[in-house]
Amino acid sequence: MKSSVFTTFCTVILVVLSSLNLHAQKEKAAHEFNIDDYHWLVGHWKGSGFGGTSEEIWAPPVDGVMMGMFRQINDDKIVFYEFLLLDEQGLRLKHFHPDLKGWEEKDDFVTFTLAEGSKDQLKLKGLTFERKSDSEMDIRLRMRRGDKVETEVFEMKKVLSH
Repeated sequence: MKSSVFTTFCTVILVVLSSLNLHAQKEKAAHEFNIDDYHWLVGHWKGSGFGGTSEEIWAPPVDGVMMGMFRQINDDKIVFYEFLLLDEQGLRLKHFHPDLKGWEEKDDFVTFTLAEGSKDQLKLKGLTFERKSDSEMDIRLRMRRGDKVETEVFEMKKVLSH
């Protein structure tokens, strides 16, 4: 009987220690963010999304931060712009109407915190960038529309320099 209790106790301790170790590994992975791992985002991307043409441009990282711009075009008209910053915290962005009036208040912005990353995927809470090839990526945005949470998928292709 004592052997059975001891075995159960050891099993519980091993499960708890394994769980703590897994949590520590996840924490460590989040702190080991390296902006250079996402250099594949750099360039001019164009594709479909929101019922029109989506365009995104990313500059190379400087001082641990990548800067990007986005614009949405529907029926040959600008719908909105975004200014983007990607760093170890995640992605911060501001929206602008076609006349450059901001959507968010002066000091506010939308934040997508870093969840995890790999060589070909950057996962943020609510937003994922996934490299399909050197010239193709998908962007998946989870957003609330009314009472529903939906995922908008942007199928992007890299625009070659002229």
